[in-house]
Amino acid sequence: MFAFLLYLSLCQESPLVLAADTMLDGRGGTKQNVILTVEDGRIDSIRIGEAPSEAMYIPGAVLVPGFVDAYSYAGVGSGAAEESRESVPTALLSGTVSLDDPAFARALREGVTSSYLAPDSLAVIAGRGTVVKNWGGTPSNLFASANSAARVVESAAALKLTLGSDPSWRNHMPYGQPDDVFTRRPTTRMGVTWVIRREFHKALQYRKARQAGETLSDPAMDILVAAIEGTISVRVQARRAHDVETALRLQREFGWQNLMIEEGTEAHLRSAMLVDAGVSVVLGPATDAAWRSMHDRPQVAELRMLVEPPIPHADHEDETVPGVTPLSGVALDVVLAAISPDQARGLLAGRTRESNHATPAAAALLAKEGVAFAFGSA
Repeated sequence: MFAFLLYLSLCQESPLVLAADTMLDGRGGTKQNVILTVEDGRIDSIRIGEAPSEAMYIPGAVLVPGFVDAYSYAGVGSGAAEESRESVPTALLSGTVSLDDPAFARALREGVTSSYLAPDSLAVIAGRGTVVKNWGGTPSNLFASANSAARVVESAAALKLTLGSDPSWRNHMPYGQPDDVFTRRPTTRMGVTWVIRREFHKALQYRKARQAGETLSDPAMDILVAAIEGTISVRVQARRAHDVETALRLQREFGWQNLMIEEGTEAHLRSAMLVDAGVSVVLGPATDAAWRSMHDRPQVAELRMLVEPPIPHADHEDETVPGVTPLSGVALDVVLAAISPDQARGLLAGRTRESNHATPAAAALLAKEGVAFAFGSA
């Protein structure tokens, strides 16, 4: 609700005063008869008392802090993925993410004020994610609404590792005359794990040499050493139960102090192991069995939202561009229906192949066993 109020305040010049019977403070506390003032997109004051006449009051409404999306692919398009190498720890998503993607404005209207953006899963070691506020950035579109773009608040966050089939699904062994970047390893799930072990064993040797006094400089190895020592968090995308087990074995082997399982489609099947290791889970989107997965393919209605998001524009909404014919209605739907699923690889890759034991009850099952978890929308 705070985020909705923030959205309202961004759309008007005067301060916004709201009154609510109940407010949750985000720390487990509850306040009654709250008067909240929002100005310039920020909460200016919170006080207790009777609602003033100018206050907006919605009977029965409960004010809560803005939600944080703990695992998002908003603005992470195919151009953000580095596919020429399987290990790119120095890559920073903050330099390639589309911050004026309409997904951020939609998230804000739904109460999500901040997001952790994860690198695409097409590399084994895919670089570092970024943390953004879903408003306050400068959109590249001159006619976009103010505050419709996200802004970066942490440009180099957790290191993304991927277990499973995603990083190897297009790679192949040499045949004929190799002429593309996908003629390489890994080509199997086993090979993906091999790449992680190879790179982190290199990092251990690099650290040992540095400790022995050798003058070495390798930014990629520096990041992996920081992950080993715990100064950088490690987030491992692991859907299947045996991938979760693999992530925990790798943690024991390399001593990752800050490990988190990302997506965790079958993490509930290994709850006891996660509790013993003290590892938390960031759940991806709620999916059911693969044959009825919501990620089978982007639906026309979803794609229409991407093309024509209901974002209030300034005075340019009705203007046309010379030489460009806008599509709408059936014509737009036909074009959208023809879009390849590859246009949404971050939302699709691997999920239909690795959802056999998925359940919307995953969060409840993790909570029952005492596994710390958060929700993501990716």
